[in-house]
Amino acid sequence: MSLFAELRRRNVIRMAGLYLVGAWLVVQVAETLLPVFGAPDWVLRVLVVLLALGFFPTLIASWVFELTPDGFKRDAEVDHSQARVHQTARKLDLAVIVLLIAVGAMVLFKPSLQPASPTPFAESELSDTQADPPAISANTAATSEASIAVLPFADLSQTADQGYFSDGMSEEILNVLAKVKGLQVASRTSSFAFKGQENLGIPAIAQQLGVRHVLEGSVRRAGGTIRITAQLIDADVDRHLWSETFDRPLTAENVFAIQDEISQAIVAALVAAMPSAKLGDVGNTTTTTNLSAYDSYLQARPLVRARRQLVLADQLLEKSLQQDPQFAPAWELRAGLQPLIGEYTDSALTPEELNRRAYEYADRALSLVPESALALAVKANLRSRDARLYGGQHDMGEVIADFERSLALDPNNPDTLNWLGLTWALVGQSEKALETFQRCMRVDPMASACTENEYDTLHSLGRSDEAWQHYLAALDHGAVTDTYTNFSLLAQFEQKSDFMFASNQSRYLPRWRRHEALYEAHRHPDADHSELVREVLEFAARENIKIDNGYVGLILVPLGAWDLQPTPPLVWGREYQRYRQSAQFKRYVRDTGVYAYWQKQGFPSQCQPIGKDDFRCD
Repeated sequence: MSLFAELRRRNVIRMAGLYLVGAWLVVQVAETLLPVFGAPDWVLRVLVVLLALGFFPTLIASWVFELTPDGFKRDAEVDHSQARVHQTARKLDLAVIVLLIAVGAMVLFKPSLQPASPTPFAESELSDTQADPPAISANTAATSEASIAVLPFADLSQTADQGYFSDGMSEEILNVLAKVKGLQVASRTSSFAFKGQENLGIPAIAQQLGVRHVLEGSVRRAGGTIRITAQLIDADVDRHLWSETFDRPLTAENVFAIQDEISQAIVAALVAAMPSAKLGDVGNTTTTTNLSAYDSYLQARPLVRARRQLVLADQLLEKSLQQDPQFAPAWELRAGLQPLIGEYTDSALTPEELNRRAYEYADRALSLVPESALALAVKANLRSRDARLYGGQHDMGEVIADFERSLALDPNNPDTLNWLGLTWALVGQSEKALETFQRCMRVDPMASACTENEYDTLHSLGRSDEAWQHYLAALDHGAVTDTYTNFSLLAQFEQKSDFMFASNQSRYLPRWRRHEALYEAHRHPDADHSELVREVLEFAARENIKIDNGYVGLILVPLGAWDLQPTPPLVWGREYQRYRQSAQFKRYVRDTGVYAYWQKQGFPSQCQPIGKDDFRCD
C-alpha cells in the first residue's frame, strides 16, 4: 500500500484539514473578540504559536491511534474490516464540511463583527483650546452619513501672512458644526493634520478621518474687504453638494455672519442629501463686535495650543481684552494660559501670582457667560493642579463635581477630560482615570497629554505590556511630547539609551555626569538609592535646577526622594510601593484633601482605613 493511501486510511489527511480549518476559525474569532475584552496583543500571538505547535502532534496521534465508536485505540488493535470503523472517516468528512461552511460565513460577516476602532469625531461641541497632539491612521470603521471634517481654509492673501485668520475661520465653523446634534465632526487636531496635504485628494483624506463629507475653502483678506470661498464635498462620490463665495467689507459682524451662513448652508445641504438625517439647529457664533480684538485673539490661540511663545500669546490676549473687555472667549483662553506660562517658560512671575491671575480671568469669563464650560474647568484644574504639584489642600469632591459640571456643558473637551483623569488618578481611582483618558483619546486621537497619561495609567495598573505597546504606537503617531518621560517604563523595557537621552534634557538633569547610574537604579527600584538621591539633590542645588516642577520628581521619587511631589497616575505603580508606605506619602494625602475625600467617598483598592483617623496603602 502506498504512503498516501495509508495516510488516507488512517485519517491523517482528514485530521490535517480539520485541524487547519478549525485553527483558522479559532484565530479569527479570537482576533475579533479579544480587543472587546481589552486583551493585550501578545495573547493572540501566544494563541497562534500554541496552535502551530499542536499541529504535528495531532497528525502523529492520528497516525498512531484510531477513533472508534469504542473510544481511542492503537491502529494495530483495530479491525478495519468492520463497517462501523469507517464511520469515523465519514464523521471527519462531515466535520470538515461544517467547518468550511463556518469559514465561508466568517469571511462574509467578519467585517460587521469587528469592534469599531476609535474614530476622530466628536458628537458634541469641542474645546476652543484643544491641546495639540497619534498621526491619523486609516479608519476602517463604518462611516456615518452625517459626519464631516472641516479642513483648514487656505490663505490666499497677497502677503500670505493671514494663515492664523484663515485657520481661525475654519476652526470657528468647526466649533459651530460640532454643536449640531446628530452631526459627527472630526476633531480640530485630526482635521488640521492634513493642512497643506490637499494633493492627497478629498476621498483619501475623508477615509483617513472616518467621515463622509468634507468642507474646504479659502480666505482672501485685502485691506478693508474679505472674500471667503467654501465648498462641501460628498467624499464617497467626490461630488460637490454646495459651494459659495462671500465678498464682504471686513468687519467682525460680517466675519461671524459668514461663519453662521456657511454653517447653516452646510446643515441644509446635508439634510437635503440625507432626508432621514435628524440634525439640530445651528447656534450663533458672535462673541465680539471688535475686529481688532478678534484678530489678536486668533493670533494668540494657535500659540497657546502649540505651547510656544506663551508670553507673546498673553500679550496678544491682553491687547484683545483692552479693545473689548466683554470678549468672554479671550478671558477663558487667558485664564487657561496662566499655568502654562509657569510650566513652559522662565517667567519671573511666581506660581501664586499666575494662579491669582488665572482665577481672576476665569471669574471674568463666568461673569460674562455663567455657563462657560472652559472657565469652570480651568478653575477646577487650578485646584487639582495645586494639590498635585504643590501639596495644596482642596475639597477634591468639589473639584471633581466642577469638572463633571463642565463636561455636562461641553462633553468632548479634551483638556477637561485630561484634567479630570489626572484628578481621578490623584485620589487613587486608577480605573476611572484610565476610562477618562481613553474617552479623551476617542474624542481627539491627537491629544498627546491624554495619550501619555493613558499609557502611564496602564503601567500603574500593572498592565505594562499594554502600556509599552501604546507608548510605541504613540511614538509612531507623533503623540509623544518632548517635555514628559516615563522613566520607569523605559527602565522596565531596558531602553537604556532612550532613558539616558531623556534624563539629559533641560527639564531634568542636564550636566549631570552619571546618567547610567540613574538608569540602573530605576532597573532595581526596591534597592537603597539614598546616596545617589542625595548626590543628585546636591547637584541640582548647585546648578540651580528646579526640583519643584514635577519633572525631576519623575526620576527621583521612585528612588527615595519622597519629599518631592509625586506624579499621578504613576504614584500607584509598583515602582512607588515604598513611597506609598512612607510618612511623606501619608502627609501628602492628608495635606491635599485626598484623605478627606476617601473618608467621604471610600478608599481606593490599594489603601485601607485603620481605625477612625488613619490608613495604610499597599
